Amino acid sequence: MFLDRTEAESLTRRVLAMSRAEGCEVSLQGSDGCNIRLASRGGMSNGTGGDVSVAVTSSFGQRVGHAVTNSVDDDALRDAVARSEAAAKLSPENPEAMPPLGAQVYPASAAYDDATGRLGTTDLADLLAPAVEQARRANVDFALFSYAVRAWRAYGSSAGALAYDRMTKTSLTMTARNRRGTWSGWGGSNVNHVGRLDPAAIVRAAIDKASAQPDPVALEPGKYVALLEPAVVAQMVGYMMWGFDARPADEGRSFLSRPGGTKLGERLFDPRIRLTSDPASVDAPGLAVSRDGMPNRPVAWIDGGAVTTLVRSRYWAKNMGGAPVARPDFYALQGGTDSVADLIRDVKRGVLVTRLWYVRLVDPRTLVVTGLTRDGTFLIENGAVTRPISNFRFNESPLAVFGNVLGIGPAQRAQPSEDTQTLYVPPLLVKDFTFSSISPAV
Repeated sequence: MFLDRTEAESLTRRVLAMSRAEGCEVSLQGSDGCNIRLASRGGMSNGTGGDVSVAVTSSFGQRVGHAVTNSVDDDALRDAVARSEAAAKLSPENPEAMPPLGAQVYPASAAYDDATGRLGTTDLADLLAPAVEQARRANVDFALFSYAVRAWRAYGSSAGALAYDRMTKTSLTMTARNRRGTWSGWGGSNVNHVGRLDPAAIVRAAIDKASAQPDPVALEPGKYVALLEPAVVAQMVGYMMWGFDARPADEGRSFLSRPGGTKLGERLFDPRIRLTSDPASVDAPGLAVSRDGMPNRPVAWIDGGAVTTLVRSRYWAKNMGGAPVARPDFYALQGGTDSVADLIRDVKRGVLVTRLWYVRLVDPRTLVVTGLTRDGTFLIENGAVTRPISNFRFNESPLAVFGNVLGIGPAQRAQPSEDTQTLYVPPLLVKDFTFSSISPAV
């Protein structure tokens, strides 16, 4: 269910008017969209869908209760309010409970595009048709998935806060496999503005990689120079940023902790690494309203390779001093000017990684993650990509990746596996990337 600002603010006020608690907060969000799936060996589906969520938090002093509903009729809303109030009265006092957020000033956002917001299934099919025809002419099997969505978020409180923002996003991903079933390739991206999606380039990338010759050979595991394509870099950024939280760092539970303090202000990465978030960014915009109602203000998280900002909840900001900092789900990593050819020109022996899969955290203190390469892993020899190689399991930390940078290419929107954040990142050439074992899967 998509609501415009007037509808969302009206709904927020309706819920707040039902409250009899000392304090009340309402977090609302919803979306609607369409999608298309297509496989070359038969099978196509398309669909539309949407959802809505209304979360009510009631408080009596330090006693807090919470309830959620996915209906916006009056009976369902009254029930959610009543359940949250009943839960609050039964709850023990929470010493970390904060009063409802007061009125806020929210920054501008560039996350919504009218043309993208109007996309339906037929429009999506028309957009993809030339790329699908291009894929059908290629001598590969393929499967693609594309979606378009428009979403909104709102927040209101009994202390006077009232906020609304909206966003759009459309995506295309395609996996291709040679007819022998011995090798695969992948391409994908997502954008907030449909005019910036290039279906033909995405399809071409997947086909070219799937068509590479000869069949893959196994390369001995070990530490290699690695060219990480943007989808890989994006996944590393996503994992790292979930740990950029002041509280565990202050409490000594984080990779950003050090004896007697934190690593805030320390240079942990290559000095060319600069990571920011800005809801008004042209390249990686996001909602100006965070999930807890705080403003998503423009932030530099890493600058000159040094950690400059951490997420800080309202409670932790009050407890430790300083201003609260919201957690966004959109980031931009500054790119460079080297082309991919420039990046690999001086590589005598290395590995190109297109995509990662099934990435999981191994050690939160060192941020080591493990996972598999997938859909396009290649050998680099004497400055050129020479042939496919078998996939690997890897064990590596984003901290090491961003500290071992040899070269940086131009940034672009990236579609990481298993991650829904908006990420604008460059390809990176890094040293000492750890491939721990061979994975025989295609």
